[in-house]
Amino acid sequence: MLLTLGIDSAMGGMESVVTGLTDEFQLLHRHRELFTLFIVLVTFLLSLFCVTNGGIYVFTLLDHFAAGTSILFGVLIEAIGVAWLYGVWRFSDDIKQMTGRRPSLYWRLCWKFVSPCFLLFVVVVSVATSRPPRYGDYVFPEWANALGWAVAASSMCLVPVYAAYKLCSLPGSLREKVAYAITPEKERELVDRGEVRQFTLRHWLLV
Repeated sequence: MLLTLGIDSAMGGMESVVTGLTDEFQLLHRHRELFTLFIVLVTFLLSLFCVTNGGIYVFTLLDHFAAGTSILFGVLIEAIGVAWLYGVWRFSDDIKQMTGRRPSLYWRLCWKFVSPCFLLFVVVVSVATSRPPRYGDYVFPEWANALGWAVAASSMCLVPVYAAYKLCSLPGSLREKVAYAITPEKERELVDRGEVRQFTLRHWLLV
């Protein structure tokens, strides 16, 4: 059971990475199989550190830093992106198209206000109350804590880095770049006409 659970979890996480990168870069998309093999081999080689004599300390360090604040930060960004940039009203329309029913006001309020505020609170508390990891009586040294925070920041910093890359690669002024970045591709003509819904007061108030 534990073996199949581990394989299933690994495949889910790996597929999200492979799919995201291959959808963004056509070169990787054309060689998806080789790229998947490369990711599998790299993750396998990196995971060998966890089965050495001191592997439990590596595992403890990764478990403490890589599976906490960084995941909460990712969920926070996702909640903000869906609720405030993509738009709760558009997200509700998508759900209605798939299920035939529009989400109630309760869910829309939770998505737009409750969830982002709660996640932001949890992220701040998680950082403020963070303590150095321990394994039994062993206390990790300062350089290990710095390495752990670097691992945690490696995934969180990709959000602003990719946002900067996307803004630099899009045409137009800064306002047009932001408009293109937060508008679905099928609605890009709205940006050309200056009708970006995310820039209207109705977008920010409508739930």
